Amino acid sequence: MKTSYFKPRKPFLFSPHPYDLGTFMGLWHSHDDNHFLLKIYRMDEKEFSPYYSYHLNYALEHHLASLEDFFRHVWQIVQTRIKHIEIQDPFSRNHAMHRQQFEKLQQFEKYLTSIDEWSARPSHIVIAEKDELIQNQKAEIEKLTLKLAELNEYEVSLKILIDDGQLPTFIDIIQQLREVQLPSGRKLLKSDHKIPYAKMISKYFSHGGKDIPIETARNYFVDKKGDVAIKGTSIQPEHRLFKVIPVDPNKK
Repeated sequence: MKTSYFKPRKPFLFSPHPYDLGTFMGLWHSHDDNHFLLKIYRMDEKEFSPYYSYHLNYALEHHLASLEDFFRHVWQIVQTRIKHIEIQDPFSRNHAMHRQQFEKLQQFEKYLTSIDEWSARPSHIVIAEKDELIQNQKAEIEKLTLKLAELNEYEVSLKILIDDGQLPTFIDIIQQLREVQLPSGRKLLKSDHKIPYAKMISKYFSHGGKDIPIETARNYFVDKKGDVAIKGTSIQPEHRLFKVIPVDPNKK
């Protein structure tokens, strides 16, 4: 008789581990599949993994099966029982029980699918899943390709050149624009964050023929206390060359 892969309950042990299989008289190996499935019918999905691992570790420790052999064995037991339930009379007195068992086995089957690292399940199932995965990946690639094409519309091959040594002057103008108010009293530019300004400068402008690192630009947009930067890079008076002021409507 083939040795069971599952950990049996010791005969006459009245406080066994809850995952041990069998009755107080032990486990009949010819019925180990029934005992294994009876536990599944009564447990929550969250117990599937520790339950499976408990018996897997037993099989490995006793050199009864490899990881893959154990998986195939359990998968076959579950599939055989699902097929058995499917052919039962739907009008029998046990129909409600069969439905509950069928649903629980489907849940456990889903768990087994999630751990099948060998593609050990029937080839038509594995192939169907891989085909679906490929189709999903193709659709995702198409979406990303379209998104990339849209983003490329905003890419620039030549950046706007800021005169050498005048990066602080330019940033001073940008900082002033952030505070400009319309006649209505509302601000011309609105942003809850300062990083968009740093990104804009780094992306679309160069300084002295070189790209502007985003961290360099970010350092100019830091918290301030009054007119003094708490941290980062402050603009020195010699670089404050321009002043952005509203037009006097009376002088138009």
